[in-house]
Amino acid sequence: MTALAALLVVGLLTVEGSKAAFSASTANGSNTFSAGSVTITDDADGSVMFNLSNMVPGTTATKCINVTYAGTAPADVKLYGTVGGTGLATYLDTVISVGTGATGGTGFSCANFNGGVGAFNDTLANFGTSHTGYANGNGTNFAGATNNTTRSYRVQVTLQDNSLAQGKDANATFTWEAQNV
Repeated sequence: MTALAALLVVGLLTVEGSKAAFSASTANGSNTFSAGSVTITDDADGSVMFNLSNMVPGTTATKCINVTYAGTAPADVKLYGTVGGTGLATYLDTVISVGTGATGGTGFSCANFNGGVGAFNDTLANFGTSHTGYANGNGTNFAGATNNTTRSYRVQVTLQDNSLAQGKDANATFTWEAQNV
């Protein structure tokens, strides 16, 4: 029994004596997280870019609009649209160029437009069928946009000299969309 008591005392001393005398820790606190944003605006203030009536062959109108990407996450900006009416879009030659510096605004002035890169050159009808949404939108010169990147879009339409255009009309909505990359 004495041997058993001695063994218990030695066991307790061993367990009690094996506790660590030193310790340390470190912390990395006050971590914060926030999501980026995707924001896009234009300087037209809700105004319609084109409102042309009684067009005759050769009638040309040129307008500029400034589109600004103001998001915090890098994004690609693309242009697409919807086109309707009774068939005049087939006879409206449309040229869209992307540059910088246009006065734009609700008057859609192209004063100071520079550096234009061709983005589209076909009929308005073909714009409406080839650029129907973001997936097939035209992203010419507006990829990888960062906060406060502005591009000027110059849109020119000319009525073809074709008697089949008589009495027809067209309407179009141009949409710019940004998606983060």
